[in-house]
Order: sequence, then C-alpha cells, then structure tokens
Amino acid sequence: MPGLLGIVGTGDHHRVESRFDAMRAAMARGGRLVLESRVDPHQRWALGRVHLGVLQPAAQLQGDGPVRVLFHGDLHNPQELEATLRTLGEFDVKGDAAIVGALYRHRRLDPRSLKGVFCAAVFDETAGELLLINDRTGSYPIYWFSTADRFVFASELRAVLRAHPAPTLNPRAVADLLKFGFPMGDKTLAAGVDMLPSGSTLTYRATDGQINLARYSTIAELFQQSDVKKPAYDEGVERAFAGAMDRAVAGSHRYGLSLSGGLDTRVMLSALDRRGRSGDVSTFTLGGRGCADEVIANQLSRMARTKHTFVALDDHYLEDLLPTVSRMVSLTDGMYVSHGMTEMLALQGFETSDANVLLRGHGGELAKASTAWPLHTDARIFGMSSTNEFIAYLLSRLTHVSRGDAAREVFADRWVEALDGGSAQLSLEESLAGVPLSPADLCSYLYLKEYHRRVTIPSLEIFRNIAEVRMPLADVEFVRTVLQGPARWREGVSIHQSLIAANGRKYLAVRNPNTGAPAGAGPWQEYVLDKMNTVLRRLNVYGYRHYHSFDGWMRRALLDLVDRVVLDPQTLARGVFRESRVRQLIAEAHKGGTDHDDLLQTLVIVELWQREAL
Repeated sequence: MPGLLGIVGTGDHHRVESRFDAMRAAMARGGRLVLESRVDPHQRWALGRVHLGVLQPAAQLQGDGPVRVLFHGDLHNPQELEATLRTLGEFDVKGDAAIVGALYRHRRLDPRSLKGVFCAAVFDETAGELLLINDRTGSYPIYWFSTADRFVFASELRAVLRAHPAPTLNPRAVADLLKFGFPMGDKTLAAGVDMLPSGSTLTYRATDGQINLARYSTIAELFQQSDVKKPAYDEGVERAFAGAMDRAVAGSHRYGLSLSGGLDTRVMLSALDRRGRSGDVSTFTLGGRGCADEVIANQLSRMARTKHTFVALDDHYLEDLLPTVSRMVSLTDGMYVSHGMTEMLALQGFETSDANVLLRGHGGELAKASTAWPLHTDARIFGMSSTNEFIAYLLSRLTHVSRGDAAREVFADRWVEALDGGSAQLSLEESLAGVPLSPADLCSYLYLKEYHRRVTIPSLEIFRNIAEVRMPLADVEFVRTVLQGPARWREGVSIHQSLIAANGRKYLAVRNPNTGAPAGAGPWQEYVLDKMNTVLRRLNVYGYRHYHSFDGWMRRALLDLVDRVVLDPQTLARGVFRESRVRQLIAEAHKGGTDHDDLLQTLVIVELWQREAL
C-alpha cells in the first residue's frame, strides 16, 4: 500500500531491521508499486516509502546527512516556500522533500506553512528525533504505536502490526463501527494503535521515548464565517474551485474520472472541458446494465469527448464474494463498510486503464449539505439550538448499521466489559466537545472531521494501490471558502449549479439520476420529476434503474458470505460475538428482513480483518 513507514529504537534498544522487513513486506503489494527504504547500519532506525512513481517520483532517501525527509502526496505552494529559502541563502533546493528538509534545518519548518494534501516524516539523527506531519484534513493515514523499546509508524495498519509485540482487537473501535459504520476519532481496530489526527504533528524523542502530539490546525477553524454578501460569496466560491481544479490537473499525468450522472463529477467534467482537458481524460461508469448512470454518463462523455468505459456489474462479479471482500478488507485495514459492494469492481476497471491520477468527487457534499448522508442537514437540525440536542437526534437518526447499541447486543460478555464505559455515544460526544458551532454547521464539521477521514479516505486506499487520487471538491481552500457562508447557502445544489454554469452551461441540461430532473432544474420542476423518477426506478425501466441491485442478487451473495464467515467455527471460537444473538440476526435476515444487512457485513469485516492482522 502506498505511503510511509518507519521504526525508531529507543535509547540503547536497537535491532530494528527484522521488524522493518516485516512491515515493508506487508506494504509492498507488488504491481505498480515502487519501494525505497534505508536502514541505519547500527539498526537504530529504518525509514521507507512505497509509491507509484507518479507524485514525488524522485528517490528521497539518497545521500548522507543527519536529516532525512519523506514526503508523500502533493505540496501546493513550493514556489512560496522556495522564496522563503532564498532569503536564508538556499538557492538550489529541488523537490518537495528537499524543501521540507531545508526548512527544518533552518528551524523554519512551520507545518502551517505547508499547503497541500500530504503526510511527511522528518528524522533528525543527530537530535534523535522523529517528526510526523499530517495535512489539515488527514488525507493520508499514518498509524502509530510506541513501546519501551521502539516507535513504529506506517500508512497501513497491517504494516504497523507486523512490528507490534501483541496486537489485540479494540472493542471501542468495533463499537463505533457497529453504530456509525466507521471508527470515530483516532481509534483503530487494533488496541493501542492510533491514527495521527488531521492537522497535527507528532514528535518522538528516541533518547527517552517521549512523545509530543500537537495540533497546528483544526477543522473548526474552517468555519470562520464572515459578513460576506451572497454575490461576493458566489464569486469567491467560483474562484476557489477554479484554483482547486488547477491544482488537481497540475502535472503531466494521465487522468481518469469516475463519471456517475451526479453533480459532483459533473462539476469536474465541465471544468475539464472548459480547460480543454476532457478529451485527454478517461472516464469510467459502473453499474448494472440499463441503470440511469450508464445512460446519463454516456451522454455526458459524448458531450465532453472523453475516452469512456462502462464497467458492468453482473452476476459474475458475485460468484464468490469472499475473496473480493477479503481483498477490500485488506486494502482498507478493516475500517470501511461498503454500501453497495461495488468498489472492487471499480478497481478492476481502473486497473486496466492507463490513467495514473484519478479525480474523485468526494467532499462535494459539503457544498450541498442536505445530501451529505449520513450526516446531512434537515429541517429539524436547522431548528435546533444546542449541541446536546443535536447529539441526541443524530444518534436516533444513525440507524443504517444498527438501531440501538449493537456492541452491547452482539459482543460476548467479556468484550462488553472491555468497553469499560466507552460507547458509540461517548465517541460522538468526544468528537464534538468544545466545538462552538451551530447544529447545522456541526453536520458539516462531523462530515469533514470524521466521515471524510474515516470513510472517504479508506475507500480511496482501494484505488491508491493502482493510481494516485486527487479531490478538487475536498481542496482545503475551496472547502474553507464554501464554509464561510451561512449553512443555508450550502444546503441545496445551487453551488454545484453555479459551478457547472460557470464552466459549461450545457451540462445543466442533462438529467440528474437522483431526481430525474435536468441538473439545472429549479425546486418545483425537480419535485415533480423526482416523483416520476422514483416510479420509473421502481419499475426497473431501462435508463432509470438504480446502479446496483443490493436487495436482489447482491444481497443473496452477502448472506451467503455471512454464513460462511460469521458462522465459521474459527469465528465462533474467538468468543468476540455472542453466538446466540448472531444466529438470531442471521436467521431474521434469511427470512427477508433487511434491517441487519450492514450490521452483518460489519461482523464479516471484523472477522476477516482479525484473520489477516492478528
């Protein structure tokens, strides 16, 4: 899996090489991946980077010197930082890792000055200090743990656990997964292994094992609303998105775009067309034959003249779901619950493409917050005035995985006791503690702080194994500009409509698969056509079908997988889940009830992750 990895011994404890070799083997999954690493001759430390040779392709661990830097991702302001270095007498610094290293040597490395989408590691051998840096939204995961004799970090949880003395399951993370569909905060499925928070640095001192974790930026800071007027706000949003798109298509890469019929990808497609880049883009659409996305994406791709591919979702894909889900669990470190089981099919489509940078529409929900499921705004939230009221309502609304406290329902007694008072509700309260935002803004805050980092990013790890990913709608400067206005201004689809109009008004005439109305339709036209669209979808009319049929053959494949994994003697012997209750849930699902589908999928994921990681 692409990313960074390293291990630093504490004090006189050395011999890191064998553990580092195991970590490196876990991340080097073959295929297109390039691995570079360096191990101290005295085995006091080891550092490495796994990448695709696309972003930051130059080797970063060459040469000697006490300061070594690994930089993974995109740095958006190298010219600005190079200007700072010239004032310090540094005139020939090339490459983002070299820039970070030079700033560090001159004691001018302020993480707030680094703009972009990245994670970085700086190791100062003379001082015996390791510095880890994450960007403002946690776009690349870094997992870490420390013991009396070592500090270990990596961009893949599986790799970190290869150097862990005794990894065990984290019941609080599982409790979150069973309620929200993702762990909250910085928890992972492994007890004692944490994720580096977004907008944070971690400094580890090898001489005595001291750790200092500090935030340099918070998600709440992005909500600093001004008294901007609506016309000026709209103009600012358009400028910010133009800048985000320029950054997204920077470099001589081969671009791919996941093209559904929705508005997020349409915004990007229109922007590519305006820049004269759409003809060089490979677009992909996934779904069952005759789905609305297939028909609409074909129309959009013809308008933009892209090289288009439709990846058909059919029975063959689900002939044996176990290896497919096992691979998904492996690529996402067991912390991603799918809502359609289609991601691995999309990966197969991307693997046959020549695109090496994929453009994804994630983050666009922040500009149309009423669609940001499961943390979307609604009329009731706009009527609230307190955080406590918001928490109670959100817990009652978050029922897609389970309606109650599923952890206490399905955990065996000793695992309920291991929660030690912790619960999914506590995780939500911890995430919102001290955040001075209105309930409507708290929806977007949680979406960016928790859902984006703990759901979107793991889903992208599936694709990052074969291509780099850029998300212009999640660009920090664009998001900051969007969040400057009142929540009402970003509730509906008006921002998307204005961005499409600014880049290519013709794309507004094509219907939206979610409503059946043209993308540029007003509320009344959308209301009427949405009713018709719903009827045609239920009738399974060609061109209006849903992109997958989860309630049909896909659900049958899932239940078969549940029987094979959750009821397997190996699973039951672990004693993590209460066997009687699990058998009851499975029996109810086989009788036709759909309430437990996501819960059962989560049990499968937790078990498959344990088989690989523990």
